[in-house]
Amino acid sequence: MLLIQWLLVVTLVVLVSSAPSSSEADVAWQYFKLAYDRQYRNLREEALRKEIFVTNFDKITSHNKLYEDGLVRYSLKINQYSDMIHEEMKKTLNGYRKSKVTVSDIEVIQFVPDEDADVSDEFDWREKGAVTPVKDQGFCGSCWAFSSTGALEGQYFLKTGDLVSISEQNLVDCSSEHNNIGCAGGDMNPAFTYVHNQDGIDSETSYPYEAVDGKCRYTVSGNVTSTRGYATIENGNEDYLKAAVATIGPIAVAIDASQLEFDFYSEGIYYNPYCNNGASDPETELDHAVLVVGYGTEDGQD
Repeated sequence: MLLIQWLLVVTLVVLVSSAPSSSEADVAWQYFKLAYDRQYRNLREEALRKEIFVTNFDKITSHNKLYEDGLVRYSLKINQYSDMIHEEMKKTLNGYRKSKVTVSDIEVIQFVPDEDADVSDEFDWREKGAVTPVKDQGFCGSCWAFSSTGALEGQYFLKTGDLVSISEQNLVDCSSEHNNIGCAGGDMNPAFTYVHNQDGIDSETSYPYEAVDGKCRYTVSGNVTSTRGYATIENGNEDYLKAAVATIGPIAVAIDASQLEFDFYSEGIYYNPYCNNGASDPETELDHAVLVVGYGTEDGQD
């Protein structure tokens, strides 16, 4: 009994000493409001948002202590969404909605890698110049549009040697006839179908991103590229995905970003045992669209 009590005392001391002080949270809160120009409707709302921020700040601080101790392989940080609860962030940002519409007017094939395909142990399309700088979807569930344009940008680069930023707002505003719903969500496959049927998509310069739903303003003069079709990869098949990245280019994919830690991811190899890969039911297991630009091994971890 004495040993158990001693262990409990030690554990409590460690927890107290590693917990962030209220002054640290207050300073972080003031910096957050300044950095992201936060202004609230009234003192009551600000108090509520501060309470949420402090809760998130404490979680991030505790997680990063584990990261510093080598117990987890990725770190977290405060970002522009840190005064939102987890459910708010999922509803606002995780906009992948798998389309149930059958495509009939565009070439769609199932990707199967060649048996003699040259698939290296590591690959990074950023080093090849095929990836534009990181973009910000803002407070809009348009991840599917960014995933789509990233894949198109990569293919355009491989074809022409030019890296041109392609308009996500064009897809947000104009692909509703293909079952996408702008900031409320969408799917990359209908986005590619829209580009095919429209015979083009505008550049970011001619149709800049606004992070809100708007009226379609596509113009032929701003057109960058089109597409004949697209290929799909078997859900959950990482070997096929690896081969596609190595031999085709940056790949638009859907992932499970429903876990709280993903909200504040900063760097490192993200791993969560509760994540799903979509193999069983992509309609319910996957909720966020991203772009796979490479793969490799770090400290023995794929």
